[in-house]
Amino acid sequence: MRNLNYLSITILFLLIAVVNASAQTVISGKVLSVDGSLIAKVELSTVTPGVQDIFADRQIKAEVAEDGTFQLQLDQPGIYRLSVKGVFHQTMNIPVLIYDQPSMEMNILMLPKPYKSGRHFENEGYLHWFRVIGNFNNYDFRSGEKFTLNKDGSISATVPVTSDTMRIQVSGISYGQGAGAITPADRYELLPDNSFVSVLYKNLPEDSLEIHYKPNESIPYRRVVLEGRSSESLPIDGFLTFRNKYDRYWVEPFISMQAIPFRYRIVDDSFSEGIPPLDQIAFQKSEGESFFDMDWSRSIDKITGALTNSSLHEQQKNLLLIAYVGVVKRANMRRNYLYRGRQNEKPPEFEYDPVIIDRIFEEVEPGHTVWGWSSQSPIFLLELLQFDDRSVAYFTDLVLNHNSDDLAVRASQAVVEGTAQNYTSVDQMPIYQAILQRFGEGNTLMRAEMIFEQQN
Repeated sequence: MRNLNYLSITILFLLIAVVNASAQTVISGKVLSVDGSLIAKVELSTVTPGVQDIFADRQIKAEVAEDGTFQLQLDQPGIYRLSVKGVFHQTMNIPVLIYDQPSMEMNILMLPKPYKSGRHFENEGYLHWFRVIGNFNNYDFRSGEKFTLNKDGSISATVPVTSDTMRIQVSGISYGQGAGAITPADRYELLPDNSFVSVLYKNLPEDSLEIHYKPNESIPYRRVVLEGRSSESLPIDGFLTFRNKYDRYWVEPFISMQAIPFRYRIVDDSFSEGIPPLDQIAFQKSEGESFFDMDWSRSIDKITGALTNSSLHEQQKNLLLIAYVGVVKRANMRRNYLYRGRQNEKPPEFEYDPVIIDRIFEEVEPGHTVWGWSSQSPIFLLELLQFDDRSVAYFTDLVLNHNSDDLAVRASQAVVEGTAQNYTSVDQMPIYQAILQRFGEGNTLMRAEMIFEQQN
């Protein structure tokens, strides 16, 4: 019997090994600057999801070669966040669901950081904050002489000579080298980092002076910025392209559920290794500068269209269905915002596709881990459906089975608040029994009792 048990255990371990081996997914591709140029140094890493051992080494790193190529092997399913850090570029954190797909080929196109504060100069909105003031204009910043960008990367400003002795200050530049004036000044007031605060001139000719300022370094990477915008206001932080056009749906639904859903733009139907400047401008024009400028109806249409694709994996469809709730929620928030304060105008009726809502309850398990990425969506869906029996039963099941305690607490409180008026006693509520079963007689249960009393 002992030998038989040993044989059974051995077979079990072999089966587990086979399952784990088949669950391996390899993500490969290139990390490049947005225009396709190579980045001097890139770090790409992620963390194994769901590991509870605080002493375990959860970090997984991928080596990025000089030509930008990388290969990242992930050995278990879950939601990963790929951290991509490139020298002189914006850091990207890319969420991706790994389930049972054997491979995924993805190019990551990073946007350069904006440079200012005297280190690098670009023709962007912040340049007008660099000004020369002095006794020629009573030290008034608003009427100060603005700097302009020169072809060699330096900036200069022309100052009128109004007296034989002039005092000049430069505002907006914090450090650099080669700070000077033409003609040479009699005296400089310098900071420890070699940037000047003010310049004193004596016995000057009756003409103008040019204040010339050179950056410490040349600009290694440039980014395209729309006229009238500064790089700080750009809604996009990077681009993603996929060799298999359907692989985008392992990533894109997460992006739409994030607090700033337009951070990363997935290029449609193109496995590109660079975005031309004109296309970068077109992408920026297509996005709003703020949350409430977004065209959420376009996002809803994209999800609706993708859900009709029979080639998608079941888990990709689950992702899209949960993302649909989040995008509909944001569209509703935008509608309410636009009509706030319009006392004589009633907002148009809020529209959504009931067929897609039905699919959520039919196809997505209540314990699906992706609900945790959109923690407000269950509450919104309950309110949207006016706490009908189906939605209440579904999210009561979520409270019992979801791996996120925080999400379970939020959902349970919403159900208690929305259905308390249907019961005469809190312990009659199925959600109350679910809270008791999951959390025991603790703060969560006491909070549910308090909410019940308030609602009745």
